[in-house]
Amino acid sequence: MQATIRWITLLSLVLIATPSLAQDSAQGLDEEYTAEIRKHTTDDYFSTPYVDHLPASETVPTPLDVLGRITGAPDELSYSHEVHKYMRALADATPRVAVFDGGISEEGREMILVAVGSDEAIANLQKYKKISNRLADPRKISDEEAAQLIEEAKPIYWCTGAMHATETGAPEMLMELVYRIAVEETEFVQAIRDNMIVLVTPVLDVDGRDKRVDLLKLEQHESNPRVPRLLYWGKYVAHDSNRDNMGLSLQLSKHIVQTFMDYKPQVMHDLHESASHFVRLNWYGALQRLGRSHLD
Repeated sequence: MQATIRWITLLSLVLIATPSLAQDSAQGLDEEYTAEIRKHTTDDYFSTPYVDHLPASETVPTPLDVLGRITGAPDELSYSHEVHKYMRALADATPRVAVFDGGISEEGREMILVAVGSDEAIANLQKYKKISNRLADPRKISDEEAAQLIEEAKPIYWCTGAMHATETGAPEMLMELVYRIAVEETEFVQAIRDNMIVLVTPVLDVDGRDKRVDLLKLEQHESNPRVPRLLYWGKYVAHDSNRDNMGLSLQLSKHIVQTFMDYKPQVMHDLHESASHFVRLNWYGALQRLGRSHLD
């Protein structure tokens, strides 16, 4: 029982935040990135001490370094390959991040899976993956063995974004979230990094995502004041991509199920409905959940 309570407590660290912990660090700020955050945050109401700045790192690049803009810059959305490029830049820069192939879409675009945690957790990811799989089937282990495994295990928290192509916020936010977990030295983030493993699939519907970014660019072109509605997000697939769990007819669904079966995460958190009520920059919902909005 004590082992189970301990594990539930660790999981709660990413669900219940204590504001004082977010400020309890002398870590320097990335001044340029922080200035951009504050420039594009129209009111303090849209922010919190967790995300109104960006911690500095001498070795790990920010989205501004790699993509030339902060995540959530007004009227900017990243193609799936740009999101993946940034995640791989993080993995190249720190042992706290690893990137794995996540499968290929109907239209030939790649999906990826990102893991972020402590140096030790990422180095021993296969060990924790095996423990999670053993704990997932109580028919195969005793209560005593389960208690021992829980003591050794690290809970796995899996975030996914852009199940729907018009839910544009999550891929932007998740780039910055992985950076923060990897580099931030506040007591709160250290507790997350040291005690659990965070998995991230930043773009589920990679085909639809790239079409949506194309449309944004058309909207911004003076000769195209009106653009067509995004009818098909994937290959002959519209909104119902999230209703394919029974039929598993879509590649994204098959890849999601395979990842779930591989890792048996204790929490799967899809950043659903991360779309804005505003025109163009459709990502307010996801950032509202994290407490920040860059809206012009």
